[in-house]
This record gives sequence, C-alpha cells and structure tokens, in this order.
Amino acid sequence: MTQDFAKKRSPKESTRDSSSGAARVRTFSLATFVTGFLVGSFITFLIALFYLKPSDVILTIDDAKPRAEPQAIDDSMQWDFYEIFPKSVVPVVEEYTETGEKVIVDNARWILQAGSFKKAIDADERRATLILMGLDVSIREVKVDGANWHRIIVGPFDSELERNRAQNKLAQAEITSIPMRIPAA
Repeated sequence: MTQDFAKKRSPKESTRDSSSGAARVRTFSLATFVTGFLVGSFITFLIALFYLKPSDVILTIDDAKPRAEPQAIDDSMQWDFYEIFPKSVVPVVEEYTETGEKVIVDNARWILQAGSFKKAIDADERRATLILMGLDVSIREVKVDGANWHRIIVGPFDSELERNRAQNKLAQAEITSIPMRIPAA
C-alpha cells in the first residue's frame, strides 16, 4: 500500500519548559571580581613577605660634604671655523698624460705616529709588535719640554692608499695613530 508522505504530520517536539531542565547561566558580578582580586593581592603580598629578607646594612646619609654648585656656562666661545676653513685649501697638482687623461700628482709622503713613550723599553715593545704586523717601523727620539720622548713612526708611505691600509691595520690592533704629511725630497 502506498503512503502519502506530504500529509504526514511531523512528530511533536517536546513541550518542556527550557528553563527547568537547562543549567543556570552565571552572570558577571562585580562583587565576585572584587573579592577574587583582593584575595589574589593578599596572597601575592604574603609571598613577597616570605621571600623578602631583612637587610643587616643600615644606610646613613652624610650631609656634611658641601655640594658642588654648577658652574656658569661660558657663552662667549669663539667660533673661528668659518675663518679657518677658507684658509685651509689643499693644493692639487693636475697633469695630463699623452692620451689626454687627467692624473692628479701628489708629491707629498705620509708617515704615521703610532705612539710616544718616555721609556725606550716601552717604545721598543711597541716597535716589535708593529714589526710582527708587517709594518715598516722606526723610533725617533725627540726632546719636548726638557724630557726625552720616543716616538714610534710607521712609514713613510708614498700614497694615501698605503697609509690608509697601515692605519687600518693599526686600528684593528686597537692602536691609535696620527697621520702626518711630509714633503717629498
């Protein structure tokens, strides 16, 4: 026998009241939050007191020392750089080759001062260190204000490129150097 499913009724859903069987949903309460916050703060305070050890050292402040007053800043400084820079012109000699290319010729040579010592032994130690680095080193004895100084001289160098390479070697060894330009003979 055939059935007509179009006229069939759907089974009735339960007509139970949803509030009686469902779990109660808790709502946020300010009192609950404040209580939890206070309890947590109190526990944290107790833990901090437990780990805090009393100090045996008593600090005293000594006010007997007079405090240094700040010195007045001198605003009358002389700024001469605008006069010095125009006077410090570096001469550049230009020559042309047979092919017409411009070549800059610098007849000066360079040396580096890699230290100055009162004791000859200290100067000799620095000289030995620089020789082991592969540099051409000499010691010059100079009299300054009645005292003998032993200057460590690296070079001479014919170009700035050679001087810069030697200066980089010295800088890698944490040795400060002063470049000095000397006229070519």
